[in-house]
Amino acid sequence: MPVKDHVMAGAGELIGTAMFLFLAEGGAKTAQLSRAASQTEVATVLSNESILFIATSFGLSLLVSAWLFFRITGGLFNPAITFALWLAGVLTSRRAIVLFFAQILGGIIAAALVYALLPSQNVSSVNTALSSGVSIAQGFFIEMLCTSALVFSVFMLAVEKHRATYLAPIGIGLTLFACHLFAVVWTGCGLNPARSFGPAVVSGTFPKEHWIYWIAPLAGGFFALLYFEVLKTLKYNSVVLDQDSDKEVIGLRPVHVRMYRFISRDPNAEIPNLLGDDDDDTDLEKGRAPGASNGDRVNSFPVYAQAGGTAVPRAVTMPGAANGERVSSTDTYPVPNIESTLGKVSPSAQQQQHGQSNFLSAGTPESNMTLAHPPPAMNPSAPNQPGI
Repeated sequence: MPVKDHVMAGAGELIGTAMFLFLAEGGAKTAQLSRAASQTEVATVLSNESILFIATSFGLSLLVSAWLFFRITGGLFNPAITFALWLAGVLTSRRAIVLFFAQILGGIIAAALVYALLPSQNVSSVNTALSSGVSIAQGFFIEMLCTSALVFSVFMLAVEKHRATYLAPIGIGLTLFACHLFAVVWTGCGLNPARSFGPAVVSGTFPKEHWIYWIAPLAGGFFALLYFEVLKTLKYNSVVLDQDSDKEVIGLRPVHVRMYRFISRDPNAEIPNLLGDDDDDTDLEKGRAPGASNGDRVNSFPVYAQAGGTAVPRAVTMPGAANGERVSSTDTYPVPNIESTLGKVSPSAQQQQHGQSNFLSAGTPESNMTLAHPPPAMNPSAPNQPGI
């Protein structure tokens, strides 16, 4: 892979990670500032409003940043996710190293901007640390399990391709939002070595349990990959049969899918469905046009040909009701003789020069068959006329 691609990916992750963490940590510090101002003292305990504010800041910041950079770098912004994708073989070793250091540097830049732009007096830091009463083991497993949920959402929504892949940033952002609602009070909800390392570097404060915010997220990424591989081995997509197939997607019938693929010139193009109908699918598989049941089906006009003045219907299956009520495809209808009505039509000189003649398909003798379309008007008194 060209070096330029690695540089572009690294630059994208650097800027994206800095943007994500700057907005998220800035929102967290704003929540703490509002809490402290309302009590005119240092806020040591987060209120429910502050928890919701912080969770929303992190969730929305990741959603927006990932969506912006999704087509450039994939929008990882997390060394734990990079590590899991490298283990899965999605990233090469060289690309993973570039992204890893870009994310760490982006976390430092984000923390520096937050500390430089926002006042810190009477406001607790945005550093991640275990709350009072939370043991090392408890903090480790909280961080590991929450990171595992986050990385698993990346595997299922972004790595595993499906019709909602373009909406992956929404699901991933909501996962981070949910994790913060639970873990932010107990561990600060790191889930990301870049998020924990940046503020620690800028503030010069490394708590003794700082290692948790490195090892636990990486372990969480590993277990998310392990669970994902187990599901793939067991063929998880067979549980809900064909949930992404053409027939199971609601509202779009197979004929529409084929038409769309023909128009788009992409045989594998996928489009969403709204209202599925198994009966219509059965009709299409049997070569019949889909429609209402019994006698309410609309009869379509066949294409007629004239051979020596005799009406010959094209061999097609007419749509109609089941149980013998369908219109027979062998019914014949009177068609006026075109030659007797209009006179014999002779090919023009230009058509003769190019071997063409009026009303003839390629390779059909003029004396044999003349196509007539659309169908002529029917006489109300004539028998065996098709119903509408």
